[in-house]
Amino acid sequence: MDKNFYYSKILLFGEYGIMLNSDALSIPFKKFSGYLQKSNLISNEQRISNEKLIELYNYIIKNESLSEIINFQNFKNDIDSGLYFNSNIPIASGLGSSGALVSSIINKYSKIDLSSIQNEELKKIMSIIESKFHGNSSGFDPLVSFFNKPIMLSAGNIKLLDNLKFPNFKIYLIDSEISSSTSEMIELFNQKQNQKDFLSVFNSSFIKTTNECIYNLMYSSNHFKDSIKNLSETTFENMNEMIPESINEIWQQGLKSNKYYLKLCGSGGGGFFLAFDFENILKDKLSSFNLIEI
Repeated sequence: MDKNFYYSKILLFGEYGIMLNSDALSIPFKKFSGYLQKSNLISNEQRISNEKLIELYNYIIKNESLSEIINFQNFKNDIDSGLYFNSNIPIASGLGSSGALVSSIINKYSKIDLSSIQNEELKKIMSIIESKFHGNSSGFDPLVSFFNKPIMLSAGNIKLLDNLKFPNFKIYLIDSEISSSTSEMIELFNQKQNQKDFLSVFNSSFIKTTNECIYNLMYSSNHFKDSIKNLSETTFENMNEMIPESINEIWQQGLKSNKYYLKLCGSGGGGFFLAFDFENILKDKLSSFNLIEI
């Protein structure tokens, strides 16, 4: 099979807020990738991937609307012939492993000319398929992998961007070394929405600050550092359950020092977190952590 690579993604801004119509900004991350491959002789690890594809197939064939879009028969024939997703994207880490898989399947088995439909419609199709993994998906992650470009979502409109640059700071992924369950975190968030005080703060502060971060980053504003600090504080104070103990202390230290700030990378709970380093200190300060520069 052709090796069409589908890269991991990093949701810079928009976690949870995207579910309530905030803006969002995500970028492809080419350190990790995956592609569909087929073999008659597959290893145990590849067999697990093949079995996951069987589960996905059984899920999507129940959706009649997808039958007009996905060639179910070709997909099933390839699964029976040893199809698997050859990937080094960390699973349950917030880097879009399921998004890359969904993107690869839609591109390979689509019945329609995908270039003929609006990006918003493509996102909707992707959300239906990726919901198999998360229970509720925006479809945003697969879209980034599909186009292999930074994407901004604002007021429901999708905008493909050129590569973003970060001249005045560095961004790192910090590995919490704890697996994360996106579906569990989304369920927790949905429960928190039932709390009137939380929902008020989320709508008035978290979403507002998220949008400010995106705007300030896109336009290289001097206010970016202030906006990312506000987002880090709001997250720490109101969504602390999504910050594991291994990350909690260094999150607080960043806020106190004003030299770096942490935020969620996706749903939180584990996996990777994002660190914005304004004084080039994190490689030394957090040497005990696995840091990956973006």
